[in-house]
Formats: sequence, C-alpha cells, structure tokens
Amino acid sequence: MATEGDGGRHWADMRERGAAWGPALMGFIYRLLGRTGCRIVATPVILYFYIAGRRQRLASLDYLRRVWRFQGRPGRPGHRQAIRHFLAFGDSLIDKMEAWIGRIDRLQVDEIEGEAFEAMRNDRRGTLILSAHVGATEIVRAIASRHQKRRITILIHSPHAARYNALIQRYAPQSQVSLVQVSAFNVGTAAALSATIERGEWVVIMADRMPLKDTGRAITTDFLGAPAAFPEGPFVLAAALRCPVYTLFCYKQNGRYRSQVSLLTDGVALPRGQRAEGLRQLVRKYVAELQTLVLSAPYQWFNFYAYWTPDGDASGNKH
Repeated sequence: MATEGDGGRHWADMRERGAAWGPALMGFIYRLLGRTGCRIVATPVILYFYIAGRRQRLASLDYLRRVWRFQGRPGRPGHRQAIRHFLAFGDSLIDKMEAWIGRIDRLQVDEIEGEAFEAMRNDRRGTLILSAHVGATEIVRAIASRHQKRRITILIHSPHAARYNALIQRYAPQSQVSLVQVSAFNVGTAAALSATIERGEWVVIMADRMPLKDTGRAITTDFLGAPAAFPEGPFVLAAALRCPVYTLFCYKQNGRYRSQVSLLTDGVALPRGQRAEGLRQLVRKYVAELQTLVLSAPYQWFNFYAYWTPDGDASGNKH
C-alpha cells in the first residue's frame, strides 16, 4: 500500500510501505503465531494505514461508491465499508503467505476443477494469463505449481522481485514459480518471453494497472460506468506471443476461496489496419471479466489509488 504523495503522481512512484521487508516479517510472524496471530498483529497496522493514508482512504471510498452507484444500491459507502476493504486487503496478504508455504490446497478452492481451468491445465501449449489485483490469485498459482509441475513466470512491477523469489524458495523450495521485474513492455520483452511460451510454460501478468514508466500507452474503456485507463502492454504482449490467453482470479467470498478462470482468446490475431480496434476489443473483454468479479465481491479488488481520470465521472470525495 502506498504512502501519501502528490495527487498527480503515478501509483508506482509512491513508495510502498514495507515493500522490501514486509513479506519476510509476515513470514516470521506466521511461523511464530499462525494465522490468528498474524491477524491480531496486522489489524492495528492496517487501521493505522487507513487513518494515515488519506489518499488511499479516499481511493477506497471513491471505488466503493462507484460500485454502489453502478449497482443501484441504496445508501452511500462510508468509513465502515472502507475499513472493511482495507482489512480484506490485510487478510489477503495472509492468504498469499499460506498459499506459498502449502497451507492451502485445491480442496479449499471452489471452481478450481472447473471446465475452463481444466482446459488450461491440460493444454500443452504455453499460455498467457491475465490477472488483476484481486483477492489472492497466488493461491491458484501456488497450487498449480505444486500439482501441475508446470513452470510459471510472473511479471511484476516491483523492484523487489529478487527478494520475493528468495522468500518463495525459502518457504516453498519445490515451487515452480519465478518472479520477473519489468518496467515497460517492448519488442525485447516479448522476444524474451517467446521462448518461455514455446516451452509450454505459463506467463502471468496483472493487466489492471499502468506500468512503472507511464509512457501514455493506455487504452481507455468504461469500467463501473466511467472511463478508466488500462495498460496496453499486456494485450500487445498477447498479440505478440500468439498463444491462448486466459483470465485468472482467485478471491474470497463467504469465507471460501473461489477461482474464476475464463478463456479470453485462443490466440490474438490483429488484421493489418485494425490493430488498435483489435486491442480495444481484447481490453473490453478483459475489463468485462474484471467488472463481473468486482461487482460480485467488491471488497476483493485492491487498488488504493485514484483509478479513474479526474474528468471521468469524479465522485467528489471530500472526507
């Protein structure tokens, strides 16, 4: 979660509090006190971030109010709902830790044996998986790496990829997962990943945030009733790799983990002269999947920064 900063700053320019040491500390506390102890320790920390992080608090309120308006719900979310959103984020961090150390298995995840997931699992071709900052998708990735024994490369926008890899190896030495830090997508990135796909491996990327270096390459589409910018990079990558593209989310609902897997396309083909429109259609399909999930489990989408453009139906939060 980011610190306070200038309202115009990009999310990735804000320092992530505890980004470098947080996972290691959580792993230590979990080993010492278990899940209940982790929650007891994490709750006051999360509440502190809620009180001190004005911009993150406003972003949560803005997002939840957009969900309420889009669904036509009565009333208007306030601090009680936003605190619940923050606490759900804290809980997801513990879920991720449990996933990597093997405390969560496939029997605890609904729909993981569903038709779409089985099709992806049984397909020998390499696959690009578009995910989002939803729930604890690490649960499905960790389970897949243990049971499928297929290597998974996860592209992240954090400079701490090496540190996270070290933690995964410490707590889950048999894991088939590796994290790769990327700052921007270009021809070189696609070329480097092409061999990975050709080996039949999975490549996972979050497609709901602009990259570290905001080059302005965004595709704007409606999300929860207002224009929002989504990164072009993951979808250009999908076109370059010419492989099956799935969406994969894992979130908590009514105390149970739930996996949501869908085939987005069996291979992107962008006809000459129609590249821009082809990319827009792919983004719209992805956003439709994300929006369906967000509406069914609104507290499970974790983006604590100004997501919509100021002129894109600003909600006018003043708290």
